[in-house]
Amino acid sequence: MLDEEQDFKISQSTLRLAACSGLRSSILISLVEKEKSLSELRDEIMVSSTTAIHSLRELEKDKLLYQNEKKNYLLTEIGRIITLKLIDFIEAIGVLKKYEEFWLNHDLSDIPEYFLEKIGVLKRSILVGSSATDVLKIFTEFVDMLRNSKEIRGVTSMFIPDFGPLLKELTLEKNVDVKLVITKEILEGLDKEILREIFADKKSKLELYVMKEPLKVAFTVTDSLLSFGLFNFDGTYDWNKDIIDSTKEGLKWGLELFEWYCKRSDKFHL
Repeated sequence: MLDEEQDFKISQSTLRLAACSGLRSSILISLVEKEKSLSELRDEIMVSSTTAIHSLRELEKDKLLYQNEKKNYLLTEIGRIITLKLIDFIEAIGVLKKYEEFWLNHDLSDIPEYFLEKIGVLKRSILVGSSATDVLKIFTEFVDMLRNSKEIRGVTSMFIPDFGPLLKELTLEKNVDVKLVITKEILEGLDKEILREIFADKKSKLELYVMKEPLKVAFTVTDSLLSFGLFNFDGTYDWNKDIIDSTKEGLKWGLELFEWYCKRSDKFHL
C-alpha cells in the first residue's frame, strides 16, 4: 500500500510539472519535432530567456529533457512518451469541448473505450447539422457522398430510405467496393430479390456482416471521408447531426472501428 501511495505521488508530481503549466507543456510539445536551442524555444513560445530557463531546469530536474553537447534541448525517452500522451490528452479535450453538446447529449455506450481514448484524432473534424426547415439535408449529402465513393465501409442499425435500390446502384451500376455491418432487423428489411441480384453478379463487391445485438452507433468510412453519427438517449437516431472528417487520422480511426465491429459479426451468405 505504501509503495502504491509513493508511486502515485511521483506520478502526480510529474503530471503537475508537465500538464499544469502552459509554458512547460509548450516546451515539451515543441521539442517533439526536433532538438532546439534556447533562443529557438524563447522565440517560438514568446517568453524571455530567464523565464524559459527556469522552466527548462524544472523539466530537466525531472528527467523529461536534457541539453546535448551543442547546448540544444532534447526530450529524454521518458519525456517523449509523456509528451506524446500529453498531446493525446490535449487533443481529446479539444474535440470533446469543441462539440460538447454533441457528446453530452448522445449515447456513447457502443463505442469501445479504446476508440474513445483515441477521440483526439478527430481534432480537424467538423460538426454538420440540419436546420428545422431542412431535416433531410445531412441524409441527402450522405447519399451523394456514397455515390461519389470508390470504397465504402459502414456500420448501421437504422434503415435508410430505398436501402436496397441504393445498394444495387452502388454495387452493380457504379461497381463500388462495399462492406457493411448491419443488424438482423436491417437484414430482414432488405429486399431479398435485390440482394440475390447483387450477389449473383460476379463483379459485385458487396459484403454484409450481421450483428446479433442492437447497435447504438452509425458511421460510414469512404476512401475520402468519415461520416459519424450517434443515437439519442431515447434510442432514436439523430439524423440532424454528423461529425465529418477527411483527414488521414480520422479515416484510420473510422476504419479501425469498422474492423472492430466486423470481427464481432457474422458474414452473410445467401
